[in-house]
Formats: sequence, C-alpha cells, structure tokens
Amino acid sequence: MSARLAQTGRSHVVLERGRIASTWRTQRWDSFRLNTPRWMNRVAGELLPGAPGSFGTADALIAGLERLAEALPVYERVEVLRARPDGGAWELETTGWSFIADDLVVASGFQNVPRKPSFADDLPAELTQLHVADYRRPDDVQGAALVVGGGQSGLQVAEDLLLGGRRVFLATSRVGRLPRRYRGRDAFEWLRDGGQLDLPTEQADPTMIGGAPPQISGDGQTLSYQRLAKDGATLLGRATGWDGRRLTLASDLGSNVWYADEVSAMFREMWDRRGDRRLAPAPEADPADEPARHLYGLEGPSSIDLAANGISTIVWATGFGPSIDWLPAGALDDRGRPQLPGLHAIGAPWLTHRTSASLYGMASDADRVASAIAAVDLRIAA
Repeated sequence: MSARLAQTGRSHVVLERGRIASTWRTQRWDSFRLNTPRWMNRVAGELLPGAPGSFGTADALIAGLERLAEALPVYERVEVLRARPDGGAWELETTGWSFIADDLVVASGFQNVPRKPSFADDLPAELTQLHVADYRRPDDVQGAALVVGGGQSGLQVAEDLLLGGRRVFLATSRVGRLPRRYRGRDAFEWLRDGGQLDLPTEQADPTMIGGAPPQISGDGQTLSYQRLAKDGATLLGRATGWDGRRLTLASDLGSNVWYADEVSAMFREMWDRRGDRRLAPAPEADPADEPARHLYGLEGPSSIDLAANGISTIVWATGFGPSIDWLPAGALDDRGRPQLPGLHAIGAPWLTHRTSASLYGMASDADRVASAIAAVDLRIAA
C-alpha cells in the first residue's frame, strides 16, 4: 500500500506495531515455506529471490519486505491504540504520538490473532498447548502430538512433526484440497489462467467465501490426509470438546477425507474442461492425490485418552482472527469492507476477489485504494 501511495506522490506514513514483516518473524515455524510460487508473490516481487516456480522461505520474504520498505516512510514499534472519525478526517492515538489523517488504510492483519476453541481452557494444565503461531520445530515437542485442524497449517505442521520423528495424531476437519501439480503445471497456474485468482467476490459461491482455504503444501508436492496417514499419522474426526478425561471427537473422519478428495477432483475436472487435452501432458501419477476410498467409511473413535496415547502436546491449527480492535465498532463489516468515510482496508479474505488476502491479490487491491485516495485529492483540489 505504501509503495503504491508513494508512486502517486501521496504523503503518508506506515505505522507498524512491531517490526517490518512482524508476523512472518513471530508466527511461522522453522521449516515454513510459502504456499505460493515466487511468481505469485507480487508484493515482494523481484525482491524475493529464486526461480519463478520456487517456494520462498519466511526469512527470504522478510528480507524482501525489508528492502521494499527502505525507501518508504515506515515507523516501527508504533502501535495504534485507537482511531476515530473526527470532522471528515481520522484522529489516531498511538504509543508514540497522536495525529490527524485525511484517509486511514487498515492493513493491520485479518489473520494474525490466534484462535482456539473454547474448551481449550478445560484441558489439563500438564498438557502443553501451542497454537500454530507458537509452534517452531519438532524438537520442542516431547512425546506424541495431537494437531487439531485440517487446513493448510494443520497438515503442514503434522508433516513437519512426522519428519522430525514424532508420533502424530491429526484431528481432521472439512477442508478441500488443491492438487499441487496437474498435467505438468502448478495449481496456481491453472487458477490464474482460468481467471480464478482474480474471481470477484460477487461472482463466487457463498460457501467458497465462508470456507477454509484449500489444503496445499509449500514443497511442490500434494499434501493430503492419505499422504500423512501413509507416513504414520493417526487420523481422527473433528475435535469437539473435553469431557473431563478425554478429548471428544465427531464421527466425520471418513466424510472429511471424502470431501478433500472431491474438491481435488473438482479442480482437476475444471482444469480439463478449460484446457486442450491434446496439447497438455498426460496427468502425472500422484499417490497423495489418489482418492482414499478405503477411508470413506471410517467414523473414527468418539473420543481419545490423551495420556494413554502419550500425547503431551496439542498444536491448535484452528485459525486466526483480525487485528482490528483499535477501530470503532462497526467501522468494518464482517468481510472487512469499510463502512465509514475516509476508511480503506487491504488484506482481508475475499475483500474484493479470491486472492485479496494473498501476496498476489493484495497488490491489485492496493492499486484500487491508491486510486480511490488520489480521486478524493483531485475532487478536493477542484
């Protein structure tokens, strides 16, 4: 956003409560890689090293964002405590100073406040509980681990723990899956060429908007429930609560595996309809993406005794919320869209289109906001 405003010549400042790329520094595990290939990360752009199809590390992205910020008016360790509209402008109170701004852009993060289920507080004190924002490496986990959540982070952390030699239990959930590659191309190439990366929110299925992003890896290989089970993970149904002795589970294990397989098949069929099969390579063998029909009939246990299974650590891969408590109530709607004059937002999922929350799509949203602010300036000047 700052780079786009600088290009238009608009005077502005960026207030960062921590350091540049703060959540990339503090909420990622050691082996983390971006799910999106380098060509998709338009925010860092050429400042992110590597081949177009490679997957960058968090450290590489941090370095790229630091270089991007070198020529921009970024003030680190200045937290906005409160913002309120004041006579057509915005008054901001911060840990450093207070000032008035004609326009205010909310870029404080819509997926960086860790969320846990309410029953997490009922679990035994001797059990170590980590959110994926706190998890760093397998060596920090003693004994077996239970990963709760079937989204991207849950599967990637479960894989990291397995590679680190830990016994892993995975409480699944209803999340679709993207095959990493198909007919010689990355999934995001198919989505880009089919217009899906820029799909306007108004044209999307409401269930797509409200659902979790599909499972996908950052290593160039398909990541799936069946792949983790083959590598040694014990799959369970969705975690639903704590009964005083055991973690209770839904009987949806098989249906969760089936749903992930169905979504993957839907993507492949869609890409086949839009491509020319005579010109495209034949589908490659991908065991991790083969339908796991032998698992569809499984309900899974109704509960699990954590102590009896040697589980000492739970990793909650249960999502993040927005960091917008410094705004007045009602300033943004439930999709992050501004509701007050002079207020703008960037980075919210499905804000304007499918990839509004990614390093690919937020670049076009920044262009949109910069143009809107410039248009206001022109009207005032006229």
